[in-house]
Amino acid sequence: MAKIMLLDFTQADKDRLTSEDYDVDLQQTAWKTGLDLPLDIPFTSEVIFYQIADGAMAGRPDLHAGVQQELVERIRGGARFVCFIGSGETARITNLVGPVEGLKVSENVRPGALVFNPRALLHVPFERFKPFMGKSFRLMPEALAEGVWEKDSSGNGQFEFLAKTADGMPAAMIVHMGQGSLWLLPSFGTKNIDVAMAILKDKPPLPAEIPAEAPPDWIEADDYVFPDLRALVAKRDEEQRKFEEALADYDRQIKDLRAGGQEEFHRLLNGEGPALKMSVVNALRYLGGGRVVDVDLYWKNTIRDKEEDAWVIDPADMAVEAGLRKGELLIVLVRGGRNWATDDECALLQKYKGRRMQEFDNTRMKAVLIGNYFAAADAKSRPNPFSAAQIEEAQKDGNGLLTSYELFRAIKAEKENRLSKDAIRDQIKIKTGLITFEI
Repeated sequence: MAKIMLLDFTQADKDRLTSEDYDVDLQQTAWKTGLDLPLDIPFTSEVIFYQIADGAMAGRPDLHAGVQQELVERIRGGARFVCFIGSGETARITNLVGPVEGLKVSENVRPGALVFNPRALLHVPFERFKPFMGKSFRLMPEALAEGVWEKDSSGNGQFEFLAKTADGMPAAMIVHMGQGSLWLLPSFGTKNIDVAMAILKDKPPLPAEIPAEAPPDWIEADDYVFPDLRALVAKRDEEQRKFEEALADYDRQIKDLRAGGQEEFHRLLNGEGPALKMSVVNALRYLGGGRVVDVDLYWKNTIRDKEEDAWVIDPADMAVEAGLRKGELLIVLVRGGRNWATDDECALLQKYKGRRMQEFDNTRMKAVLIGNYFAAADAKSRPNPFSAAQIEEAQKDGNGLLTSYELFRAIKAEKENRLSKDAIRDQIKIKTGLITFEI
């Protein structure tokens, strides 16, 4: 089981940590998903990063309180629970980790007004990612005296303050609880995952740029810096800004690509029900060569059984009504599950094709079952879900059986210029029995 848990982060954030060889798992809270489902954090999680933001169930202080006792025990036993606070609801913290003496999240503070503890471990990443800080809140109602960065508490262990407002209010802190700790940090927006990586490494992310002993702040003022050094620092800062902008642009492009296509095609591998059907419909539209019709939408205002899931009408420029009666029609059924394809599912191909031939007075039809079977297993390790008898029956009837993984492989090969869309369409349209692609 994974040793690092990300709560309410993105898949891209998980991929960042995985690329650094960290053992990571990802979950979403009900505040994020809007689904009132239980939260299960594996016992093996040694570090839990929790990203709090406005979500679907903001304002529901009753959620997830059932995990509180277990998490408190886990923290006291040595786990680290790190919160990036981007929403001012105290219950979204205390529901999970129990009450914290004096904690009251309130009043979003301008990040530029924060003062960071110069001796704290996170001082360098705080300063580095300060421009990306989106939310920072007062965490306690009472101000700290000047120069005070630690405080004992009766209910919890020692408080170590990492940042405070200009008037002394705590804005970031570590609550030491037994052998573990609770970290309450501002939200650094898209850079939360970078701060998390700095915490995991337990050292500043840019050690080469950090002197062994930092000089007093005043010595860096312009009054004491020669022009050539000032110019070089300014040039370095400008290059750093360009670099951060370039990385942010790449992050946006990656996010757009995932949302715009990759995730949709991934549903061919892990989707079930309506999500799988929509993914198959979109894949067929991507391949082109015919008008792809979602049967449920086509008959949405008609009282009738919507038996098959999609039609592919050739030629594509023919109106649907005309194409059903005069064009070539591919009838598509989409099914999925955690086991083999059933005989009943395969028998529906000929049954529905016969009904449509009679209904539309058109015999130029073929039926294809596209199935995501053994959906819980790694796609590469899945066996052929269709039996020899099912394949033989489909062949006799002029129908096709295709796994959604094989369809995904074909589309991936097309994107890698190893297979053409025409070749994929021809196989689906012409081949009977089990449909595979030579890739």
